[in-house]
Amino acid sequence: MEERRKSKVSMQVLKSQSNVRSTADFGPKSISRLRMRKSSFGFTGVPGIKPVDRTSQIALEFRRPPLLYLNTYQLEPRTRFHIEKVTLAMEAILDEAFTGHKYNEQESPAMALRVAGEIMRKIKDFEFNRYRVICIVTIAQKRSQCYNNAIGFLWDHERDAYIDMMRENNTAFIQATAFGVYYD
Repeated sequence: MEERRKSKVSMQVLKSQSNVRSTADFGPKSISRLRMRKSSFGFTGVPGIKPVDRTSQIALEFRRPPLLYLNTYQLEPRTRFHIEKVTLAMEAILDEAFTGHKYNEQESPAMALRVAGEIMRKIKDFEFNRYRVICIVTIAQKRSQCYNNAIGFLWDHERDAYIDMMRENNTAFIQATAFGVYYD
């Protein structure tokens, strides 16, 4: 029994002589938890204010402002997603970009990104109220293959809409799909 006490004492002496501190030295809370809580008070950018001083008069002055989001109770869009307008805009963009296009491994992916960006910009210019616009453009080489594309959404058939267009020539085909998904 005496040997056990000596070993515990010797371990405590070694522990106190080492420069490494354990998390048990700080009490029941670990160092990582203290660091996480320190940044969550919102005073990390203000010099001279410590998280412990949150009840001081200075801390009240630097309190985060309240968020000013109010409920709109709006269930219907003010400007609906017009399929006819978007269809005309997409046709013009696809005809301009895809006329005379020959499939090229290096140029076609960049063209798909450019066409998707143009379609999104044009749709956003219509300023449909509270619609998220998603545009997917695929350019593929024609090699007598089958092509299927599947996309899944939670869909509201009264408010949401999509337009799907396809063009093809001798070497490639392009498929462009634009979604107008209403969010409230």
